[in-house]
Amino acid sequence: MRSGLVICGPDVAYGPLALLSGTFEDKVAKAAALGYDGIELMVRDPAGLDWPRIKATLNAHDLGIGQIVTGELFGADGLALITADEALHRRACTRTESVIDLAAYLNTKVNVGRLRGRLDWLNMREHAWEKAVELLQPVIAYAKERGVGIALEPLNRYESDFILNVDEGLRMIADLDYSNVGLMLDLFHMNIEEASIEDSLLRAGDRLWHVHIADSNRRYPGAGHTCFEPIFDTLRAMNYDGYVSAELLPWPDPDTAAQKTIEYLKGALYAEASHVWH
Repeated sequence: MRSGLVICGPDVAYGPLALLSGTFEDKVAKAAALGYDGIELMVRDPAGLDWPRIKATLNAHDLGIGQIVTGELFGADGLALITADEALHRRACTRTESVIDLAAYLNTKVNVGRLRGRLDWLNMREHAWEKAVELLQPVIAYAKERGVGIALEPLNRYESDFILNVDEGLRMIADLDYSNVGLMLDLFHMNIEEASIEDSLLRAGDRLWHVHIADSNRRYPGAGHTCFEPIFDTLRAMNYDGYVSAELLPWPDPDTAAQKTIEYLKGALYAEASHVWH
């Protein structure tokens, strides 16, 4: 397993769940100095970014990139792939394709959470799920042609109205029927929606491509009441070798939250199975 955290790219002034302060270069340098293995890059419009600069900055600090995060395409720009508004859908597809191109350049995957939109925005009572599959397929196909994986993120019921849990995520993957689609599971959302985080991780199996860590209150690990030991034991038992990456509230400030998280992860990622769950 590898440690990571979400940082804002040069075109994102503020990400509500991103960590570290300063310029993009400052954040990359801080992540490396803290001992993180890699970062996740939150972007809005890759067309306006200096792609070689991003790659060179990461390479200079020997940092990997776990995925491109698309939340602010929705949060800041109001884009959504699943909507009854055809013009909005086309704009969302075009922007997402640009993110996919950047991911191909950086040899990483793309996370799709809030960007996917909602079923109740389709204005139909029946067959909304099937319509959602149809609307997602163009960007999935575009990504597959470029060798880019799409990591679907289940979101809790207060933030979405579908793909709330692992089972719904696996259903969507099956219905899309593309090999380049997996799951990005966020422990904060899982704490709300899953009867057992550990059992759900096991059901995800080899479709588990990325993990976000946050405590029960969306703060750094240890600031809430989530019991992480059985979760990490389960990931080890699965031979999960992807990122466990911080997407959490920058509390009490973005640098302290990053420091507290890596202090926890350095112990958790490389510990032997605990066998004692509290």
